Amino acid sequence: MCLFYMSIYAAIYLPVDLFFYYYEQKLKVGCWLQVKEGQTEDVVEVDGHDNPFLCCGSEVVDGSARMLVTAVGKNRWTQKIHLQGEMINQSQLLISVIRKFGHAMAFVILLVKLAHLFSGKISDGQGKRIIIGGGEPIPIVDVLKALVGIVATPAMVAATSAPEGLLLAVKITFVYSMKRMLNDDNVVLRRPSLCDAIGSVTTICTNMTGSLIDYDEVKEFCLGLRSVEQITTNLAAPAVIELLHQGIGLNAGLFQSPQNPIEKVISDWASQKTGMSIESLNRNCTILEIKPFSSMDRQSAVLIRKNGDNKIHAHHKGAPEVIIPSCSHYYEADGTVKLINQDALLSLDQILEGMSKNGLRCIAFAHKTTSTRDCFPGRQLILLGLVGLKNSLRDGVEDVVKDCQRAGVNIKIITGNNIQTARAMAMKCGVVGANEQPGEVVQRLEFRQYIQEERMEKVVNICVMAEASPQDKLLMVQCLKQKGHVVAVIGCGIGDVQALREADVGLCLGTKGADIAWACSDIVIQEKNLASVISILSWGRGIFEGVQIYTQFLLITSFVALVTDFVMAISTGETPNIGAVALLSAGKVPYPVLQIMWVKLMMDTLTALAVIMKQPAEELMNRPPRGRNGPLMTNIMLGNIMVQALYQIAILLTIHLKGKSIFNVDPNANGTFILNTYVLCQIFTIFNVEKNVFQDIRKKKLFWGIIGIIIILQVLMVEVLDRFADTARLDWGRWGTSFALAAVSWPISWIVTCISELEAAIFSSSNWPKSEYGVK
Repeated sequence: MCLFYMSIYAAIYLPVDLFFYYYEQKLKVGCWLQVKEGQTEDVVEVDGHDNPFLCCGSEVVDGSARMLVTAVGKNRWTQKIHLQGEMINQSQLLISVIRKFGHAMAFVILLVKLAHLFSGKISDGQGKRIIIGGGEPIPIVDVLKALVGIVATPAMVAATSAPEGLLLAVKITFVYSMKRMLNDDNVVLRRPSLCDAIGSVTTICTNMTGSLIDYDEVKEFCLGLRSVEQITTNLAAPAVIELLHQGIGLNAGLFQSPQNPIEKVISDWASQKTGMSIESLNRNCTILEIKPFSSMDRQSAVLIRKNGDNKIHAHHKGAPEVIIPSCSHYYEADGTVKLINQDALLSLDQILEGMSKNGLRCIAFAHKTTSTRDCFPGRQLILLGLVGLKNSLRDGVEDVVKDCQRAGVNIKIITGNNIQTARAMAMKCGVVGANEQPGEVVQRLEFRQYIQEERMEKVVNICVMAEASPQDKLLMVQCLKQKGHVVAVIGCGIGDVQALREADVGLCLGTKGADIAWACSDIVIQEKNLASVISILSWGRGIFEGVQIYTQFLLITSFVALVTDFVMAISTGETPNIGAVALLSAGKVPYPVLQIMWVKLMMDTLTALAVIMKQPAEELMNRPPRGRNGPLMTNIMLGNIMVQALYQIAILLTIHLKGKSIFNVDPNANGTFILNTYVLCQIFTIFNVEKNVFQDIRKKKLFWGIIGIIIILQVLMVEVLDRFADTARLDWGRWGTSFALAAVSWPISWIVTCISELEAAIFSSSNWPKSEYGVK
């Protein structure tokens, strides 16, 4: 029996154990990840030794590895994030304040009406006074009728006080604007709740490679200490050419994307100029271990063995400032190896400085023979050569930078290139001017050496940070956010992941070869068109402006309706709804419900569609951003709301109290005249809050169509549906008077806006305290 179980184990479990052992040894070297697990923000290191397990739901921050899936199940981690935009929060706060104000008014109306009831100022339908607690006994039915009539008015005021359409308008804005933006710019929006943050961006941090520049060709190559235009077998020793082929063709980053532009340009150059064959290298050499490119080390390495040879060759490739200090010797073109002394270091520094000033991206290659396959030598390397890649600005980059600067959005370049190359390209695209100021271009070490207070003071003035690691990008974004900036990060690679997650808005350029960056981004620009960034910012600002316009309109209409209803309810002792029970029993409605429904429809839906569903105005990108704590309501808006509301309240109450004597209105048509004037006032309120209504009329067909619908429905309400809407027909004189009274609000709004803008201009030009984004 024992032999039977042993044979079962040998047949089944032993191959499995050997399989896992093989993969453990295969993946042991060069497998290292930094991940964020579940909903935590802590970074966990996963490697092939101490912590080899990667759980489902984790997000890779840095590193690379092979992964063997062993199990999946119901206990895997999932992330469910509920996000809500700041604009929605402010809108809900306004709704809550107006609702409480309406409920307070309704309560006061109830108290006043009860006081009228107990003081004998309320009469029944036959003109008989109802006095509680004195006089003749009152039938309980009459008392109930009186109470129902008294409660009906404050109940109506409370029910119609909250501008629920504000939240609806915000959501309509999000849906419409995002749909148009996605269709126009080939964009994937992964977090719709960031619409308000997009329009508030004050700073954009971007990498140089993959975002601003493209690599076209290898412009310069240095073998030893001399620059050569073209490598031939006559110029360089075959042994040096062979090592160079191994370093370029086999140390291409097994775990990196084949779309990596640097790898592709160097590989194409080596194939065309030096006769390198990837197929021949793969056939004649065996890759033993790989150390993938690390954003921290800024280099990659590979251990290989030639078939039929017991020697192990280590090839390193990366930034010259990392590779050259690890080299003790260098190859001459004839294959001789020479010591890197002080003169050689000086020559290498001059070569690198010349490449950098010309805007070239420099990559260094080094080699060493070793006898241990489990160790990558970090010292005593032999320098093979230096490759200088020509980079050119992408189409439209200069225009994008100018548009951002015009819109008050700062551009900061955070790149792994050396400081000379970064400075040259930043000047070329306009991020740094010809007269560079101290502190605009810094190195990562300088930025790291700042104390916290000094770093927070200088971070705003930094335009370029060179030789930066992912941690430096993350630190820059954190400092800017602490300063109150709304930060957007543009990235496309694994080194940008931490900054993309930390940023208020993360934008990923392209979807190929950047799966991790795509997963950590809020917006993906699929065609790598940097001009789409300007369009996204414009749509974000347009969304916020649309909500501001509708909020201003809704506050005016709601405040006017509340105050007017309040005064009209307490100014008369005769409650119009005293017979509410009798009317309900007869199948009639005690309130003009159709009028209420019409006003709510106009304010909550039609007006929202008119002022929100539109293209963002071009002038939005000429204004500074509102910043992180920018309010939904500005001083100009508040001034216009107060003046417009006071004017409309004065006009409507004048009609209510003196309509017969001043406007010669029939008492039976006085309520209709008030309703008509109120609706026409709101039409002109739309003109007041919507600037430049007559500009580009062809592009505002929806706006003018809805205005026409409102006017037509109002005419039908008064002149045709008078029986159903409980309205009275008005003659041409009353229509003209309503129109004239409503039109007066237009010049009033213009005067208020001019005064507010003049006041803001005076404050901005004086020594008044200013915030970072404008006048407080």
